[in-house]
Formats: sequence, C-alpha cells, structure tokens
Amino acid sequence: MMDRKRIIILIFLGVVLVGGGIFWTFWGMEKQANITQVPKATKKTKESEEVKSMEFPTYSYDVENLRDPFTPLIVKRDMLKKGQSPLESYDIEEFKLTGIAWDKKGMYALIQAPDGKFYIVREKDKIGISGGRVVKILKDSIEIKEDNRKTKYLKLRTEEGA
Repeated sequence: MMDRKRIIILIFLGVVLVGGGIFWTFWGMEKQANITQVPKATKKTKESEEVKSMEFPTYSYDVENLRDPFTPLIVKRDMLKKGQSPLESYDIEEFKLTGIAWDKKGMYALIQAPDGKFYIVREKDKIGISGGRVVKILKDSIEIKEDNRKTKYLKLRTEEGA
C-alpha cells in the first residue's frame, strides 16, 4: 500500500515538473515573438532623426601655444632619440653648468654631461633631447629655449653651494 502511494506521488511530481517546463518554454517563446515583432524600419528612422537633430559642439586647438596632445607625457630613456652630438643625448636638467668665460668673439659656457665629460657651448648651439638651443649666455646662467617653446635655465653653482 505504501509503495503504491509513493509511486503515484512520484508520477504526479514528474507530470507537474514536465508540464511546468513545457509551459515556461512556450511562454518564453511567446515573449520573444512579441519582442521581435517590432518593425526595424521605424526604429532606424527614429534613430536617424535623433542624430540629424543633434547639434555637436565645435572645438579648436591652438597649435602654436599648446603642446602636441598625441605626444606621451612620460617617455622612457630608451625611447628618446639619440642626438647627433653628445649634448643632444641628454635632457637639459641632467647637465651641470661649471663655468662661463668670454673674449672678443663672445661668451662661452663649460657644461658637464651626466657621463662626466665636459663640453664648451656658445649661443645658438643645440643642447638637450627636446631640440633645445642656447639663446643667451649670462654671467651666472644659460638660457635655453626648447622646440615646445619652454625656456629653461642652467645656473652656475659654486663649490660651496653645490
């Protein structure tokens, strides 16, 4: 008697589960059919009308006074181009101004590179990786103008202040 009740309960549960699965399957398909019945042509025309009615702001970029937005802000030492002279192989901040001299022909500056070698520079000489040029040699410093229109200074340091 107990076995018969268990068998009937198991058959009933099986029918309910299978019937419920079939019901959910068909109900989900019906929902999908309702979603896909929306005509695509009307949807596209609404989108195209929205795009046509939108106004986009215009932007301008002052090339002469601002930096190139596509150049990276942080550059690895290996990626930097090596200059044609040793002075163009280092960044300006890496040099040390060790002396300034002058004669009838003009002013000269003695610069020490990071590798320990000394170089003599005059006005209009190229210096630095960024394409800098010596603009002016003063009694205690050098004014250097880079391609990106930045002005940098190397100051003469005395042995006491170094």
